[in-house]
Amino acid sequence: MNNISNLVKLQFNSLLAIKKNLLIILALGIFFAAVQPTMIVFAGAMYLMMATYTITFYEERSKMNYLIYSLPVKTNEYIFSKYIYCLLNTVIAVIISTILSVIVNILGTNDLVSSMPIYVIPLVTMGIGIFFTAILMPATLLLGFENGRYVLMFIAIAPIVFSTSLLEILAEINITFNPTLLTILGILITITVLLLSYFITCNRFSKKEIH
Repeated sequence: MNNISNLVKLQFNSLLAIKKNLLIILALGIFFAAVQPTMIVFAGAMYLMMATYTITFYEERSKMNYLIYSLPVKTNEYIFSKYIYCLLNTVIAVIISTILSVIVNILGTNDLVSSMPIYVIPLVTMGIGIFFTAILMPATLLLGFENGRYVLMFIAIAPIVFSTSLLEILAEINITFNPTLLTILGILITITVLLLSYFITCNRFSKKEIH
């Protein structure tokens, strides 16, 4: 467990190493959200892209992946730490989106956002975070930034581009769900997707040759 904790800390240290770029991306996301409140999810999604996609480029350029391989760390511990890191960043992104949503609701600057149930924006942000954790992060591990840059860029940008449209679609759907049932179903689907992603990634990564 100590190995996993230390690996997660190492990844956050890498993120802090590019804090200037991170702050610029966050500022852009908040700016877009201020100009067009329906793009609130965009701010959280941009943070997630920076935390999962851009950090891969930094780690490859700094040869940090080779440092990991030289440490007494099991492959599954390294991969598991990546999932924990991405999920923690998902929580941060949800907090960012929720704060912006509350501000918009208080100011009443956008009727669409104000009319939405409070859980919609955090839910969409969390969905993007789960997508990045289950799909984008494993792809960066298996393909590498240099070899799979175009595929990775498409995977990273696609959910961000469609986040605003998804928000507008959800706002127009007027269906009453049982909150308890919806929560349980969401948790079960999320756990299933993440576990499936984790085991597939471990299996594929163990077969990957390290050059």
